[in-house]
Amino acid sequence: MRIVVGGTFETLHIGHRELLKKAFEIGDKVVIGITDDDFKDGIEKSFEERKRKVIEFVNRFGKEYRIVKIRDIYGPTLSEDFDAIVVSRETRKNAELINKEREKRGMSPMKIVEIPIILAEDLLPVSSRRVKSGEIDENGRRLKKMIVRIGSKNPSKINAVRKIFSKIFSFEIEYIGDEVDSGVSPQPINDETVVGALNRAKAVMEGADYAVGIEAGIFWEKHLNDFVDRAYCVIIDKYGHVTFGHSGGFTYPSKVIEMVKSGMEIGEAMEKISGIPDIKKKMGAIGYLSRGLITRTEFNAQAVLMAMIPRISADLYLNSD
Repeated sequence: MRIVVGGTFETLHIGHRELLKKAFEIGDKVVIGITDDDFKDGIEKSFEERKRKVIEFVNRFGKEYRIVKIRDIYGPTLSEDFDAIVVSRETRKNAELINKEREKRGMSPMKIVEIPIILAEDLLPVSSRRVKSGEIDENGRRLKKMIVRIGSKNPSKINAVRKIFSKIFSFEIEYIGDEVDSGVSPQPINDETVVGALNRAKAVMEGADYAVGIEAGIFWEKHLNDFVDRAYCVIIDKYGHVTFGHSGGFTYPSKVIEMVKSGMEIGEAMEKISGIPDIKKKMGAIGYLSRGLITRTEFNAQAVLMAMIPRISADLYLNSD
Protein backbone atom coordinates (compact mmCIF):
# COMPACT_ATOMS: atom_id res chain seq x y z
CA MET A 1 0.00 0.00 0.00
CA ARG A 2 1.32 3.43 -0.98
CA ILE A 3 0.88 6.03 1.78
CA VAL A 4 1.40 9.78 1.99
CA VAL A 5 1.76 11.80 5.18
CA GLY A 6 2.78 15.40 5.71
CA GLY A 7 3.54 18.03 8.30
CA THR A 8 5.90 20.66 9.63
CA PHE A 9 7.55 18.16 12.02
CA GLU A 10 9.38 20.95 13.81
CA THR A 11 9.44 19.42 17.28
CA LEU A 12 8.76 15.80 16.27
CA HIS A 13 6.63 15.40 19.37
CA ILE A 14 4.71 12.31 20.36
CA GLY A 15 1.79 13.26 18.07
CA HIS A 16 4.08 13.50 15.06
CA ARG A 17 5.69 10.19 15.95
CA GLU A 18 2.31 8.47 16.16
CA LEU A 19 1.39 9.94 12.76
CA LEU A 20 4.53 8.52 11.18
CA LYS A 21 4.19 5.18 12.98
CA LYS A 22 0.69 4.73 11.57
CA ALA A 23 1.90 5.53 8.04
CA PHE A 24 4.60 2.86 8.25
CA GLU A 25 2.28 0.42 10.01
CA ILE A 26 -0.22 0.36 7.12
CA GLY A 27 2.06 1.22 4.19
CA ASP A 28 4.67 -0.65 2.17
CA LYS A 29 5.92 2.58 0.60
CA VAL A 30 5.62 5.93 2.36
CA VAL A 31 6.06 9.43 1.00
CA ILE A 32 6.64 12.01 3.74
CA GLY A 33 5.98 15.65 2.92
CA ILE A 34 7.84 18.17 5.08
CA THR A 35 6.95 21.84 4.73
CA ASP A 36 9.58 24.19 3.39
CA ASP A 37 10.94 27.03 5.52
CA ASP A 38 8.50 29.61 4.12
CA PHE A 39 5.32 27.54 4.37
CA LYS A 40 4.25 28.77 7.80
CA ASP A 41 5.21 31.67 10.06
CA GLY A 42 6.93 30.72 13.30
CA ILE A 43 9.01 27.83 11.99
CA GLU A 44 12.37 28.10 13.74
CA LYS A 45 14.15 24.96 12.54
CA SER A 46 15.30 24.67 8.94
CA PHE A 47 13.95 22.11 6.52
CA GLU A 48 17.22 20.18 6.70
CA GLU A 49 17.12 20.05 10.52
CA ARG A 50 13.53 18.82 10.51
CA LYS A 51 14.26 16.32 7.73
CA ARG A 52 17.20 14.88 9.67
CA LYS A 53 15.04 14.29 12.76
CA VAL A 54 12.36 12.56 10.68
CA ILE A 55 14.95 10.32 9.02
CA GLU A 56 16.41 9.34 12.40
CA PHE A 57 12.94 8.29 13.55
CA VAL A 58 11.61 6.46 10.48
CA ASN A 59 14.74 4.49 9.67
CA ARG A 60 13.76 2.07 12.44
CA PHE A 61 10.77 0.81 10.45
CA GLY A 62 12.88 -0.77 7.70
CA LYS A 63 10.46 0.13 4.93
CA GLU A 64 10.84 2.10 1.72
CA TYR A 65 10.20 5.81 2.04
CA ARG A 66 10.85 9.11 0.32
CA ILE A 67 10.92 12.61 1.79
CA VAL A 68 9.73 15.55 -0.32
CA LYS A 69 9.61 19.27 0.34
CA ILE A 70 6.07 20.69 0.20
CA ARG A 71 4.96 24.29 -0.22
CA ASP A 72 1.20 23.85 0.20
CA ILE A 73 -1.27 21.31 1.60
CA TYR A 74 -1.27 19.29 -1.63
CA GLY A 75 2.38 18.37 -2.06
CA PRO A 76 2.70 15.35 -4.40
CA THR A 77 -0.92 14.23 -3.93
CA LEU A 78 -2.13 15.87 -7.17
CA SER A 79 0.59 14.36 -9.31
CA GLU A 80 1.07 10.88 -7.83
CA ASP A 81 -1.20 7.97 -6.93
CA PHE A 82 -1.61 7.04 -3.27
CA ASP A 83 -3.87 4.52 -1.58
CA ALA A 84 -4.22 6.46 1.65
CA ILE A 85 -3.24 9.60 3.50
CA VAL A 86 -2.55 9.55 7.24
CA VAL A 87 -3.78 12.59 9.20
CA SER A 88 -4.56 13.90 12.66
CA ARG A 89 -8.02 15.21 13.50
CA GLU A 90 -6.57 18.71 13.13
CA THR A 91 -5.45 18.08 9.52
CA ARG A 92 -8.32 15.90 8.33
CA LYS A 93 -10.02 18.84 6.58
CA ASN A 94 -6.90 19.31 4.45
CA ALA A 95 -7.12 15.68 3.35
CA GLU A 96 -10.77 16.16 2.42
CA LEU A 97 -9.85 19.21 0.32
CA ILE A 98 -7.10 17.23 -1.37
CA ASN A 99 -9.52 14.42 -2.27
CA LYS A 100 -11.99 16.90 -3.76
CA GLU A 101 -9.25 18.36 -5.92
CA ARG A 102 -8.10 14.88 -6.96
CA GLU A 103 -11.64 13.98 -8.04
CA LYS A 104 -11.88 17.19 -10.08
CA ARG A 105 -8.75 16.05 -11.90
CA GLY A 106 -10.11 12.56 -12.53
CA MET A 107 -7.96 10.93 -9.85
CA SER A 108 -9.20 8.40 -7.30
CA PRO A 109 -9.76 9.74 -3.78
CA MET A 110 -7.36 8.47 -1.15
CA LYS A 111 -8.53 6.65 1.95
CA ILE A 112 -8.22 9.00 4.93
CA VAL A 113 -6.69 7.32 7.98
CA GLU A 114 -7.04 9.45 11.10
CA ILE A 115 -4.89 8.73 14.14
CA PRO A 116 -6.36 9.12 17.65
CA ILE A 117 -6.01 12.45 19.43
CA ILE A 118 -2.78 12.42 21.42
CA LEU A 119 -3.01 14.03 24.85
CA ALA A 120 -0.25 15.26 27.12
CA GLU A 121 -0.15 14.25 30.81
CA ASP A 122 -2.37 17.25 31.58
CA LEU A 123 -5.06 15.61 29.36
CA LEU A 124 -4.84 18.47 26.85
CA PRO A 125 -3.82 17.93 23.21
CA VAL A 126 -0.14 17.73 22.34
CA SER A 127 0.95 20.42 19.86
CA SER A 128 4.14 21.95 18.53
CA ARG A 129 3.04 25.32 19.90
CA ARG A 130 2.83 23.92 23.42
CA VAL A 131 6.23 22.24 23.10
CA LYS A 132 7.86 25.40 21.74
CA SER A 133 6.38 27.52 24.54
CA GLY A 134 7.87 25.19 27.15
CA GLU A 135 4.46 24.17 28.47
CA ILE A 136 5.09 20.48 27.75
CA ASP A 137 8.01 18.48 26.42
CA GLU A 138 8.07 16.38 23.23
CA ASN A 139 6.70 13.38 25.11
CA GLY A 140 3.77 15.33 26.55
CA ARG A 141 5.13 15.77 30.07
CA ARG A 142 3.86 18.94 31.76
CA LEU A 143 6.67 21.43 32.45
CA LYS A 144 4.79 24.56 33.55
CA LYS A 145 2.38 24.99 36.44
CA MET A 146 -1.21 24.30 35.42
CA ILE A 147 -3.84 26.95 36.17
CA VAL A 148 -7.27 25.79 37.30
CA ARG A 149 -9.88 28.48 37.92
CA ILE A 150 -13.10 27.81 39.81
CA GLY A 151 -16.16 30.01 39.40
CA SER A 152 -16.70 30.43 43.14
CA LYS A 153 -14.89 31.36 46.32
CA ASN A 154 -16.85 28.79 48.30
CA PRO A 155 -14.18 26.67 50.07
CA SER A 156 -16.14 23.45 49.59
CA LYS A 157 -16.12 23.93 45.80
CA ILE A 158 -12.45 24.90 45.61
CA ASN A 159 -11.45 22.02 47.86
CA ALA A 160 -13.58 19.61 45.82
CA VAL A 161 -11.70 20.54 42.67
CA ARG A 162 -8.37 20.30 44.47
CA LYS A 163 -9.30 16.87 45.86
CA ILE A 164 -10.02 15.36 42.43
CA PHE A 165 -7.38 17.14 40.34
CA SER A 166 -4.65 16.21 42.82
CA LYS A 167 -5.59 12.55 42.39
CA ILE A 168 -5.47 12.75 38.60
CA PHE A 169 -2.39 14.94 38.12
CA SER A 170 1.00 14.74 39.81
CA PHE A 171 2.51 18.06 38.66
CA GLU A 172 2.13 21.56 40.15
CA ILE A 173 -1.33 23.13 39.95
CA GLU A 174 -2.50 26.57 41.03
CA TYR A 175 -6.16 26.78 42.08
CA ILE A 176 -7.88 30.17 41.81
CA GLY A 177 -11.39 30.78 43.10
CA ASP A 178 -13.29 33.74 41.61
CA GLU A 179 -16.62 35.14 42.73
CA VAL A 180 -18.83 35.22 39.63
CA ASP A 181 -22.49 35.62 38.76
CA SER A 182 -24.09 32.25 38.02
CA GLY A 183 -26.76 33.96 35.92
CA VAL A 184 -29.52 31.91 37.57
CA SER A 185 -31.72 32.34 40.62
CA PRO A 186 -30.18 32.07 44.11
CA GLN A 187 -31.97 28.74 44.54
CA PRO A 188 -31.59 26.89 41.23
CA ILE A 189 -34.32 24.43 40.31
CA ASN A 190 -34.08 21.79 37.58
CA ASP A 191 -32.19 22.92 34.44
CA GLU A 192 -31.17 26.20 36.07
CA THR A 193 -28.60 24.17 37.99
CA VAL A 194 -26.81 23.00 34.84
CA VAL A 195 -26.97 26.48 33.30
CA GLY A 196 -25.51 27.98 36.48
CA ALA A 197 -22.57 25.55 36.45
CA LEU A 198 -21.90 26.30 32.78
CA ASN A 199 -22.06 30.05 33.34
CA ARG A 200 -19.64 29.83 36.25
CA ALA A 201 -17.11 27.90 34.16
CA LYS A 202 -17.43 30.27 31.19
CA ALA A 203 -16.88 33.27 33.47
CA VAL A 204 -13.42 32.10 34.58
CA MET A 205 -11.93 30.76 31.35
CA GLU A 206 -9.47 33.59 30.78
CA GLY A 207 -5.92 32.51 31.56
CA ALA A 208 -6.97 29.04 32.72
CA ASP A 209 -5.96 25.61 31.50
CA TYR A 210 -9.20 24.35 33.03
CA ALA A 211 -12.23 26.40 34.09
CA VAL A 212 -14.61 24.73 36.55
CA GLY A 213 -18.17 25.64 37.45
CA ILE A 214 -20.11 23.89 40.21
CA GLU A 215 -23.78 24.56 41.00
CA ALA A 216 -26.09 22.70 43.36
CA GLY A 217 -29.83 22.68 42.86
CA ILE A 218 -32.97 20.69 43.38
CA PHE A 219 -34.60 18.58 40.67
CA TRP A 220 -38.19 17.46 40.59
CA GLU A 221 -38.36 13.69 40.15
CA LYS A 222 -41.91 12.83 39.17
CA HIS A 223 -41.44 9.09 39.70
CA LEU A 224 -40.42 9.86 43.30
CA ASN A 225 -42.92 12.69 43.70
CA ASP A 226 -40.17 14.65 45.44
CA PHE A 227 -37.23 17.00 44.91
CA VAL A 228 -33.69 15.60 44.77
CA ASP A 229 -30.61 17.71 45.47
CA ARG A 230 -27.66 17.26 43.07
CA ALA A 231 -24.51 19.21 42.37
CA TYR A 232 -23.53 19.70 38.72
CA CYS A 233 -20.01 20.36 37.51
CA VAL A 234 -19.02 21.76 34.12
CA ILE A 235 -15.36 21.77 33.07
CA ILE A 236 -14.11 23.74 30.06
CA ASP A 237 -10.50 23.48 28.96
CA LYS A 238 -8.59 26.21 27.13
CA TYR A 239 -9.39 24.57 23.80
CA GLY A 240 -13.13 24.90 24.44
CA HIS A 241 -13.81 21.21 25.10
CA VAL A 242 -16.68 20.87 27.60
CA THR A 243 -17.38 17.95 29.94
CA PHE A 244 -19.91 17.67 32.73
CA GLY A 245 -21.16 15.41 35.47
CA HIS A 246 -23.20 15.42 38.64
CA SER A 247 -23.08 14.10 42.16
CA GLY A 248 -25.33 11.58 43.77
CA GLY A 249 -28.69 12.88 44.93
CA PHE A 250 -30.64 13.06 48.18
CA THR A 251 -34.04 14.29 49.32
CA TYR A 252 -34.81 16.91 51.97
CA PRO A 253 -37.16 16.87 54.95
CA SER A 254 -40.53 18.19 53.79
CA LYS A 255 -40.22 21.32 55.95
CA VAL A 256 -37.08 22.36 54.04
CA ILE A 257 -38.92 22.08 50.72
CA GLU A 258 -41.82 24.07 52.13
CA MET A 259 -39.43 26.88 53.11
CA VAL A 260 -37.94 26.83 49.59
CA LYS A 261 -41.40 27.02 48.04
CA SER A 262 -42.04 30.10 50.16
CA GLY A 263 -39.01 31.79 48.59
CA MET A 264 -36.16 30.79 50.88
CA GLU A 265 -32.85 29.30 49.69
CA ILE A 266 -31.95 25.85 50.94
CA GLY A 267 -28.89 27.31 52.68
CA GLU A 268 -31.13 29.69 54.66
CA ALA A 269 -33.62 26.93 55.46
CA MET A 270 -30.85 24.66 56.71
CA GLU A 271 -29.40 27.48 58.84
CA LYS A 272 -32.77 27.79 60.59
CA ILE A 273 -33.10 24.04 61.11
CA SER A 274 -29.49 23.39 62.16
CA GLY A 275 -28.72 26.65 63.91
CA ILE A 276 -25.37 26.76 62.08
CA PRO A 277 -24.64 30.17 60.45
CA ASP A 278 -23.48 30.07 56.82
CA ILE A 279 -23.80 26.30 56.76
CA LYS A 280 -23.46 26.06 52.96
CA LYS A 281 -19.83 27.17 53.19
CA LYS A 282 -19.13 24.68 55.96
CA MET A 283 -20.52 21.14 56.14
CA GLY A 284 -23.47 22.01 53.92
CA ALA A 285 -26.93 20.49 54.09
CA ILE A 286 -25.54 17.11 53.08
CA GLY A 287 -23.03 17.13 55.94
CA TYR A 288 -25.69 17.99 58.49
CA LEU A 289 -28.32 15.56 57.20
CA SER A 290 -25.84 12.68 56.83
CA ARG A 291 -24.55 13.31 60.36
CA GLY A 292 -21.10 13.90 58.97
CA LEU A 293 -20.87 10.73 56.88
CA ILE A 294 -20.34 12.86 53.77
CA THR A 295 -19.20 16.48 53.65
CA ARG A 296 -20.18 19.21 51.20
CA THR A 297 -16.67 19.04 49.74
CA GLU A 298 -17.00 15.28 49.15
CA PHE A 299 -20.45 15.79 47.62
CA ASN A 300 -19.11 18.41 45.19
CA ALA A 301 -16.06 16.26 44.50
CA GLN A 302 -18.37 13.53 43.18
CA ALA A 303 -19.58 15.95 40.52
CA VAL A 304 -16.03 17.04 39.64
CA LEU A 305 -14.90 13.43 39.22
CA MET A 306 -17.90 12.60 37.04
CA ALA A 307 -17.08 15.62 34.84
CA MET A 308 -13.48 14.43 34.51
CA ILE A 309 -14.34 10.88 33.43
CA PRO A 310 -14.51 11.71 29.68
CA ARG A 311 -11.05 13.26 30.02
CA ILE A 312 -9.53 10.43 32.07
CA SER A 313 -10.79 7.93 29.46
CA ALA A 314 -10.37 10.26 26.51
CA ASP A 315 -9.26 7.38 24.27
CA LEU A 316 -12.84 6.08 24.42
CA TYR A 317 -14.67 9.41 24.32
CA LEU A 318 -12.66 11.56 21.90
CA ASN A 319 -11.63 8.85 19.45
CA SER A 320 -14.90 6.91 19.19
CA ASP A 321 -16.45 6.68 15.72
